[in-house]
Amino acid sequence: MDARTVEDIFLFEGFRLGPAAGGLFQRDDAGIFVPVALGSRALDLLVLLVTRYGDLVSKDEILSAVWPGLTVADSNLPTQIWALRRVLDRGRPNGSCIQTVARRGYRFIAEVTHPPAEVLPASPWVSSPVANRQPITAPPLSLVVLPFENFCAVQISIILQIGSPTI
Repeated sequence: MDARTVEDIFLFEGFRLGPAAGGLFQRDDAGIFVPVALGSRALDLLVLLVTRYGDLVSKDEILSAVWPGLTVADSNLPTQIWALRRVLDRGRPNGSCIQTVARRGYRFIAEVTHPPAEVLPASPWVSSPVANRQPITAPPLSLVVLPFENFCAVQISIILQIGSPTI
């Protein structure tokens, strides 16, 4: 077990978000969490929304947290929300994980939990079942030395004994 805590990991709708552990991961058909490609601003935005899930986060709060000290175009925030929805809402039957409250802000509405402490993998790249497997040990290596024959020399000696072919 490493220094990460349960509070550092968020689970929701087949995803695992670990800001300190490498980003966003999605559970595949085999039950293994695989990394999801997401830009750094979208990831920062997701972390902010997930850590405050259920609460309305205003546009001003988001801009100061995700783009601190920067002046950004009005289209940046909706673009990042769209990128998150494209990843998070794929195959989701009942609307988006991110609720838009017109002219006020955004709210993360999917249920968020933390994993039990005993199932935290040592590496963010592998799921708990994979992390708990025993390592496969290879059999001891051995070296076999075979006799060396120079087949060219054998072929030449055969030709010399038979005689050179006639043309």
